[in-house]
Amino acid sequence: MSRTRCTSEGSSLELLLDTICNTFGGVLFISILVVILINMSSDAALVSPPDEPAQAELVEMQIELQKSQERIQKLKNAIDQQQSIESQFVDSDTKMIVRKWTQLNADLTRLQESKDQALANISKDQTLINKVAAESKQSADALAQAKEEYNSLLSRLRTEVETRTQAAKLPKLRRTSKTEMVFFLREGYFSSYARKMGEGTYVPNTNEVVEKTGPQGAYIEPVSSAGFKISKDDNAVQESLERRLSDFEPSQHYIAVFVSPDSFEEFAVLKELMVQKGFEYRLEPYTPDQRVYIGPAQNAKNVQ
Repeated sequence: MSRTRCTSEGSSLELLLDTICNTFGGVLFISILVVILINMSSDAALVSPPDEPAQAELVEMQIELQKSQERIQKLKNAIDQQQSIESQFVDSDTKMIVRKWTQLNADLTRLQESKDQALANISKDQTLINKVAAESKQSADALAQAKEEYNSLLSRLRTEVETRTQAAKLPKLRRTSKTEMVFFLREGYFSSYARKMGEGTYVPNTNEVVEKTGPQGAYIEPVSSAGFKISKDDNAVQESLERRLSDFEPSQHYIAVFVSPDSFEEFAVLKELMVQKGFEYRLEPYTPDQRVYIGPAQNAKNVQ
């Protein structure tokens, strides 16, 4: 039976052997020390006998040596008795059970450690899950608030669009070969390029529209604040528009109106009156820095 196997059967035998070895080493050390002291004092003993303290110390060492030898013998007897008792009362099956119990106890210890580690990991994971859940709830609340703000802004935008826009029926374009009569509508002022003379002829209306010459030819532009200002709430303006349009014949002429960006509201008043009088018209948006060139009459154009 090896020492490793004895250790697995019980730790008492190992402790006993360790005690024996330590005791034997101590006895051996004392014996060597005694021999050395004897050799060192042998020469002096031949000349003179040892003094009383040395003799007393030697006697004490001899007594200690004898006691150590007796303890060693007792320990040997105890080991023999333990081995004899073990062989009488512990059979191979019991030893196998002890070994299995020891192994199971070690396995149980490892499983308990694994369980503790798993519980620690679960606790850590649960903490992370709780943190993610809290962040998810915050994100959901922020998203819900953002949606609510979006719906509120969308509602406000729709209300603003409804208040700032108006429905209009798009007119249909058609071709016409009637004579074009040019008008300007800038800064709310309505001015005409031509005016009717008493004998039924039309001449340039230089009080309201002037002719100029540029690199690309002759062009016309309205005189600032010339003509009359259109207002949808002024009945006198309605009468002035009617008199101005009465100079032209719906069966012979169509109205070409050049409208600046600041006068589209006034154009709505003019358009209503033109349609009411039976005139076809052509709307031409333009900016004050653009030029309206004049030239010979062209073929049929699209009107509304």
